[in-house]
Amino acid sequence: MSLLDRVLGTRALSAMGEGVQFAFARPIPPWAWVVVLLLASGLGWWSYRRLPGPRAARLALASFRAALLVALVVLISGPQLVRPNERVERDWVLVLVDRSASLTIADAPAPGAPTTRERELRDAIAKGWPVFEGLAKDRTVQWLGFDAGVRDLSRGEGGEVDLGEPAGRRTALGESLSQALSRAAARPLAGVVVFSDGRSIDEPGRAALRRLQTDKVPVFTIPLGSDRPVTDLGVRQATAPSMAFLDDTVPVEVELERLGEGGGAGSGGVVQLVDRLTGAIVDERPVPAEGWADQRARVTLTSRPKAPGSLAWIVRVVPAGADLIPDNNQAALAVEIVDRPLRVAYFDGYPRWEYRYLKDLLVREKSIESAIMLLASNRRYIQEGDVTLDALPRSPEEWARFDAIVLGDLPGSLFSRDQLEQVRDLVATRGAGLLWIGGTGSTPGAWRDTPLADLVPFFLGAAAPAGVGVALYDEPVVMAPTPAADRLNILRLGDGPDDPWPARLRDPSAGWSLLRAAQRITPDQVKPGAEVLATFSPVSRLGDPAAATPAVLSMRYGAGRVLYVATDETWRWRYARGEILSERFWLPLIRLQGRESLSRASRPATIEAFPRRGVVGQAVRLVVTLLDQSLIDRAPAGLTLRARRQSGEDAPVPLTLAPEDGPRAGGPGGGVVGSRGARSFATSWTPTEPGTYRVEAADAFLSSVGLSATVEVGLADDELRHPDADHPMLARLSEQTGGKVLAASQVSALPDLLPRRERRIVGTPDVETLWDKPFVLALLVMLLTLEWVLRRLIHLT
Repeated sequence: MSLLDRVLGTRALSAMGEGVQFAFARPIPPWAWVVVLLLASGLGWWSYRRLPGPRAARLALASFRAALLVALVVLISGPQLVRPNERVERDWVLVLVDRSASLTIADAPAPGAPTTRERELRDAIAKGWPVFEGLAKDRTVQWLGFDAGVRDLSRGEGGEVDLGEPAGRRTALGESLSQALSRAAARPLAGVVVFSDGRSIDEPGRAALRRLQTDKVPVFTIPLGSDRPVTDLGVRQATAPSMAFLDDTVPVEVELERLGEGGGAGSGGVVQLVDRLTGAIVDERPVPAEGWADQRARVTLTSRPKAPGSLAWIVRVVPAGADLIPDNNQAALAVEIVDRPLRVAYFDGYPRWEYRYLKDLLVREKSIESAIMLLASNRRYIQEGDVTLDALPRSPEEWARFDAIVLGDLPGSLFSRDQLEQVRDLVATRGAGLLWIGGTGSTPGAWRDTPLADLVPFFLGAAAPAGVGVALYDEPVVMAPTPAADRLNILRLGDGPDDPWPARLRDPSAGWSLLRAAQRITPDQVKPGAEVLATFSPVSRLGDPAAATPAVLSMRYGAGRVLYVATDETWRWRYARGEILSERFWLPLIRLQGRESLSRASRPATIEAFPRRGVVGQAVRLVVTLLDQSLIDRAPAGLTLRARRQSGEDAPVPLTLAPEDGPRAGGPGGGVVGSRGARSFATSWTPTEPGTYRVEAADAFLSSVGLSATVEVGLADDELRHPDADHPMLARLSEQTGGKVLAASQVSALPDLLPRRERRIVGTPDVETLWDKPFVLALLVMLLTLEWVLRRLIHLT
């Protein structure tokens, strides 16, 4: 504490402190002080001008009196020490650095060969580092990395920014910019610098742009990568039957995709089917030069396995030129090879109840040789019956082995166009029959654009509903035959000629006679050459002919006949008289058309993933079905699988499967026991990372079965599917905010382009009053004492 502070008696503030000023709480203008001095001087002189005594003494007394009056005015004005609280807040500069995987694409211009965008970014930051260090001296420079969102970039020991590896599989520049602005909320923001290739799933939103424009915050963008369209050749997907038969040709359909807008660039090379265990090339085909549509083309590879068991294959494309994205060059497949012949005749899409009972009916019927195949969209199939096939018929001769083809609820895309044309010719020229069994999934809508569309006995107009292709009843219906059925001697379900159609089948009160899922085919949809063999009547309008719609239709096509049954609910009739009504309904129809059956796969258990190509964050349903009776008898209450990503060091994910519909009756374990004894366990798994996962049994109970499935998991918006840089988007962002697009070599211009936005913040000043200090009282007492003493000396008192 200084001597002056001791004299003044200050504590909070020092009179000699930095920034401390003397001031008045009630300041008086300078002219008023002149008046005060004059009045005080005049009043002091007036007080002593007529009193006796020496002139000099009276002048001194007048001075003491004037000083006392001035001191009182000073005290009234409130003398005090004041230290203003004012500080300067630095303005901010946000530097956003793209850390997405698209920076691994090698299309950035460089001497010699193009380099990666990541290399271009690091070189630009290294060359411009002195500029950013200069900005950081009087500004706050915030380094942020971004892909799907923003994150702080750490600093090294020398202060340099640690960028890390570009690993983000999606970039949201708009969302990242919004998050960055939120971090700088209420800060004086001078500008935003963005290092990016511009590839993003979104653009800056209105709110972010409005703030940037309102606050006049410019965005300076440094584009990375090539401004010309680029192209990468990759494998979009590869599909093969999940099961195949020994010594059969297994087709592997590969869909190639050209990524980017580079046109025809990137063609050439070969597509290979490789054994994952041995590395041997099983088959290879050249990348097609023609036949590309929507940047996609298909190549079919084949293999004829010579031994049963599980096969692990890799489909890979080897481009002829530079490869921009190595990660999308291959796809994994797993195929189970079964040592038994392939048998096909009746095709259906899923084991619905109608399929189960019709299949059993065909197997029991000694007069029918049948081949039945259950197909799925992933080319999986199951067979049962007494006729086996080496492969799906691929020639007219192979189809000619059948008198009839039955197509259930499945899409036509499961067959090649050649195969469907052969079926059409089989009906038209060889007189075979075709029986359609409609459902609620694909038939007939999924056949609209196939060669068999002409064999559907009603029109599938452009306005038909999506999916199944026809409207469905929203209430139960009953079926009844028409006179046309009598002419064909079919649909006679009664016990004799006098009772061709039992009355109880028309009676909705019976309950079991109600068909609860039926297609509503309007009469004006029926083709001119078709005839209606049976109709549906909704229960709400029984007896109204106008409400009846076709239930069974027949149509001649060339030398053959087509039948269409618009329901898969006749299995409900079993509740009345067992199998009799079903046999009387189906067997005449099938005898009219042909014969078929399906042989079920002999594997003891299956594991299925729905879908086989998953998406991060979306559930994948895993189902284990026990088919072998010995496994069914020993099945526990639950099963355990493990899913392991084949690339990386991730720990396997345990998955617990529960019975689909609860525990079985009379058994120790759980699981659903179907009509043929199969038991199913299921769970849902949500993958969190992209990659190829192998799902296999973790229980000792299934260790000898060798159950496994492969699931491909990708990102819904994986930016590597779009390798082109989007420089125009970056230019729009700079233009909309008053910024500028800078080349990587122009980073040094930033200090001249960034505005100054620092703020001076004035707070409540620190004040210490002086009028109430002891020295003030001492001063007043001293003046009064001096005046009194002098008066005594000249004998005025």
